[in-house]
Amino acid sequence: MAVQAHQIQEVDCKIDALDDQTVAAFLDDSVKDDPDVLARIAPIAKRCCETLHPKGVYKVFNPAICTLPPDYTEPGIKLVGTMAVLHGEAVYDRMRRANHCVMVAVTVDTAENIQALRVLLVHDKEDFAAFDACLQAMGGRAEEIITEKVNDEAHSLGLHIDNLLQAGESDFPLDSNTQLLFYTQAERRLGFACEDDGSLNSENATLGVIGMYDASQRGRKRACARCRNREFCSIRAIGMNCHGRRGKFKKHDDAEAKLTA
Repeated sequence: MAVQAHQIQEVDCKIDALDDQTVAAFLDDSVKDDPDVLARIAPIAKRCCETLHPKGVYKVFNPAICTLPPDYTEPGIKLVGTMAVLHGEAVYDRMRRANHCVMVAVTVDTAENIQALRVLLVHDKEDFAAFDACLQAMGGRAEEIITEKVNDEAHSLGLHIDNLLQAGESDFPLDSNTQLLFYTQAERRLGFACEDDGSLNSENATLGVIGMYDASQRGRKRACARCRNREFCSIRAIGMNCHGRRGKFKKHDDAEAKLTA
């Protein structure tokens, strides 16, 4: 089923509260059992939720396998109607059978707002550890919220989704972030940017892609075992989950033969 209009969708990821256990899972091992740090979590988490406003955007594209002229070196995923081409085995393996490729961007808040709150709340190393863990927990929850929205859209199309793949993860090049940033308009809409090498100027922002698949790709459904947030997932903590055949990477000759057949 084709999506008729690819509009950027804005998602409010405001978080009302953070569970102490969820935040504690993000603490560095050296302070996980420090009572002084654990005592700081609740008041700092409360202020973070009251002050910071996570939000995200996503945009749906139609993917197509393409070759890269002038010499065929590896298959890539072209996003139809754009100049974007996604490289790497990880993203190719996911998107070559996807009905749609979704670019996702999400942030806890602007760097300026986060820094202003840091100045108010962080006075010693214990505050620093608790504040940093709260930011990471908020980022993880914001990712869950926007992924749920993408999942809802997929279900409305009779499709399902896989897990978020970030640029820099596996062999999905970090500099892919420049394309993801541009096509989601994340710099203007969310207030973060990336360097020439693709590294983000905010530790509390995420860019990535999610595939939408039809029923023939049952093995592509989201799974807790494959999710990088599984150890501290707030949805799993209440006994639920957020989701409802791994293909082999095509090498040079095989992929080219299929494309030219």
